[in-house]
Amino acid sequence: MQFLKPLKSVTSLMMMVTGFLVIVPSLRAQTAVISTDSFNRKIHVAAQANDRRAVGGLAKIATAMVTLDWAEASKVGVNILATVPDYAPRIAGANTLGLQPGDKLTLRDLIYATMMTSDDIAAITLSDFVGRDHLFRLQRAGDPLDEFVRQMNQLAVREGATNTRFTNPHGFENTRTAPYSTAADIARLALYAVSRPAMRFYTNQRSRSITLYRSSGQISLPLNNTNELLGISGIDGVKSASTPRSGGCIVISAERPASVTKQPDGSSLIYRHRIVLVVIGSANPAAEAHALLAQSWNAYDRWLAAGRPITDEKQLLNRF
Repeated sequence: MQFLKPLKSVTSLMMMVTGFLVIVPSLRAQTAVISTDSFNRKIHVAAQANDRRAVGGLAKIATAMVTLDWAEASKVGVNILATVPDYAPRIAGANTLGLQPGDKLTLRDLIYATMMTSDDIAAITLSDFVGRDHLFRLQRAGDPLDEFVRQMNQLAVREGATNTRFTNPHGFENTRTAPYSTAADIARLALYAVSRPAMRFYTNQRSRSITLYRSSGQISLPLNNTNELLGISGIDGVKSASTPRSGGCIVISAERPASVTKQPDGSSLIYRHRIVLVVIGSANPAAEAHALLAQSWNAYDRWLAAGRPITDEKQLLNRF
């Protein structure tokens, strides 16, 4: 493991990296980062990755995954219509699409709106619908939003994100108890998300149109993905976000073509290569993430060439 002196820029940082795991003391004082490959969960870059902090709309990764897990487990699917609840505008931080109480959208389109444009009303509508159905199936009374957030936190615990507390489905810091997470925990949730082909389909599109059903008629709404790195350097997701408390945040996932390695017995072994990288609290999250991705691939390649050594289990995300 190599410890680097504080550097003035990501560019100078990249030129000096030589080890298998890079601990970055200072990109900026407030920035937390981590990158790991998704198949070995080996950490390749880390800085303040276990610091609890606001993560803003990155919480919507958990919102989308709870919804997709529910849709699969209930066998209801994502084509069913959900209604924007009356209370949604009162607790939302952002209503990027202008959704109104009483509007109806499919769960599929609500997931698109939640992940591509980070619309808070869409996230609240998902949580109200799924939480209400979950309470009904459990034959319990309760608040559907609270039930959904409980499911978000259960998902976090299941994936090892034990330094995370969600308090709402959209991530905006407007609840009495402030939500928080860490870069490492967001990476754990993102790894679960990218393991699901359905989720990657929601997050890898630059633009899409969704359909809104309002009392005045059917409306087509264009969506543009706020993740400006999509399609660059093999990046196919996952989520960008920003709030006053979290600063600029981004989670990216990038895959390179699989490689084939000949084994001593003459057989071949296929290796897939995917990096998941998290940046929290950055003034320019896309630029930092793109530079750190190149650094991560360099560290990853050196690790592969050395035979994938693990000299310290804390180099693995599961033990970090």
